[in-house]
Amino acid sequence: MSRAMSRRAIASVLGTLMVATVVSQVPASAAQSQPVPLPKPIKQATAQWTLKFSGASRTNVPFALYNQHKKAHLYYKKRPIGVDLRWSKSVKTEWKFVKCDSPKTSSPIRYDQVLALYNTSHKHYLVHQKRGLGHGINLGWSKKLHTKTCQWAVHGDKAGKPLGPSPVKNVMLFNTVERDYLVNKWRPAGVDLRWYRYGVSDQIWDLVKKGACAAAVVSDKAKGACATLKALEEFQKAMGYSHTVPKPPSTPKPTSTPKPTSTTRSPSKA
Repeated sequence: MSRAMSRRAIASVLGTLMVATVVSQVPASAAQSQPVPLPKPIKQATAQWTLKFSGASRTNVPFALYNQHKKAHLYYKKRPIGVDLRWSKSVKTEWKFVKCDSPKTSSPIRYDQVLALYNTSHKHYLVHQKRGLGHGINLGWSKKLHTKTCQWAVHGDKAGKPLGPSPVKNVMLFNTVERDYLVNKWRPAGVDLRWYRYGVSDQIWDLVKKGACAAAVVSDKAKGACATLKALEEFQKAMGYSHTVPKPPSTPKPTSTPKPTSTTRSPSKA
C-alpha cells in the first residue's frame, strides 16, 4: 500500500513539474512572437485607414475606404485637376480588393498580399500613374486587370496573417510601384493625398542605407528623420513585408555634348 502511495506521489510531483515547466515556457514563447511595435509618430502618419467591409474581410467584397486623419471616406468623383477622387463624410462602399490570378474568387485577405484595388462606381482599377508638377498625386485609373494592376497591399500586422473581422482599423495602404504608403496630407492641387516619404531627401535615405544616422556631421533635424525612417524599415523587416525597399533616387540623364561643327572650307577646284 505504501509503495503504491509513493508511486502516486512521485507521479503527482512529476506531473506538477511538467505543467509548471510548460506554463513557464508559454510567456517566453509568446514574448518572442510579439510583433515589433511601430513607433507612434510613424503609426499616426501611415496607419490612417479603416476598411469597412459590407461582409467579411475578403477579396471581391465591397468596402468603404475611411481615412482616420481626414475623418472622411475616399470615393470616385470627377475633378478638374489630378486623379478623380474626393472625400465624403457619408459612407461610400465602392471599393474591392481583387486577385489578379483569379479575379472572380473570394478568399480572406492577408497582410502583405498584393492585390488590385477596384472601384465599383468608376469600374476601373486605381493604379500608380505619373503626373506633371501641380497635377496632384501620382495616381490614375486602369480599365484592364493584369499583373501590373496588382500593386496594393495592406500592412499593419504580420505578413500572411488574415485581416480579421470588419472594420479593419489602423491600416497602412502600401503601393508596390511607389514602394510607399498612401496618406492624407494637404496639397495645393488635386485630392489631399500624398506618399508618406514625400519630401524626404535622397541624402536622408543614403544615411539610412549606410547606417550613419548618428554621425557627428549630420544635423539634428536630419538625425530625427533618419531615425524615424530607420525604425519604419526595421518594422517592415520584422513583419516580413515584401516590395518595401525604397526606389532608387532618379538621376538625370547625362546631356550629350554636341559635336563641334567644322568651319574649314574645302579647297576650291582650279
